[in-house]
Amino acid sequence: MNARHRLSALLCCAFSTACAAQETAGDQGAYIGAFGGTGASIATSLQQRGAVHLNASRSLPIHAKGSTASSTSVSLGGIQAGYEWNRRFSGSSGWELSPAAELEGIYIGKHSPTGEMPVRPQALGMQYVTVPVTAGVLLANAVFTVKTPYSDTIFPYLGAGAGIAFLSIKGSDSANPSEPGINHFNSDPDASDTAFAMQLKAGIKAEVNKNLSVFTEYRYLSIDSSSYTFGATDYPGLHLPTDTWRVNMGRQQYNLFVAGLQYRF
Repeated sequence: MNARHRLSALLCCAFSTACAAQETAGDQGAYIGAFGGTGASIATSLQQRGAVHLNASRSLPIHAKGSTASSTSVSLGGIQAGYEWNRRFSGSSGWELSPAAELEGIYIGKHSPTGEMPVRPQALGMQYVTVPVTAGVLLANAVFTVKTPYSDTIFPYLGAGAGIAFLSIKGSDSANPSEPGINHFNSDPDASDTAFAMQLKAGIKAEVNKNLSVFTEYRYLSIDSSSYTFGATDYPGLHLPTDTWRVNMGRQQYNLFVAGLQYRF
């Protein structure tokens, strides 16, 4: 069972368990929210494939493969809209659970991971590929907020979600120290793709008043591997002609820290 199927099964199971508990009156309703924050992307694999045309009948296949830096800082912002059901409890312990379903849109600002990639044939040395990425992510989340016996205004919560990421790369660069001043993607350095995304989040929410809350949380966001096609190398008289270049990026993972406001109707 792959990651997306496991996550879907987990969400269904969690909702079923929450709905089986005894319901209490009082806090059901819709809400909206906005948030922003910062974080870092984790290293991932990167590879470039193509061919250099030596003459009209012969081409030299090129394959460079490596990984990006261990950490690249990112910034993000987002909005959410959801519906939270009445609190549910399993006895007189004072612990209560509020299930919610929400839609969330996240924008991850431009960050530029660079892959350090040994080339085959080895005589061509090392390729350095920089991919300035922005991402828009749309997620459907299940969120479970806990009321503890210790506070009526501070609430921890957990959430999980799945959806789709829209990835855009603009101004990519493929450089080799043996060919200074040449970007091997120069005829078209822009490309895009879509991929499955999922996230886990954990945070604390504090009520300012009946309608307004503030929250802070940690998120782990994962975006499946993606593929891009960049333009051929076009430097007449300086570089042999090439095919278009195919770049594959491995699964992108982010550790994110955000804070925001939530308004309940």
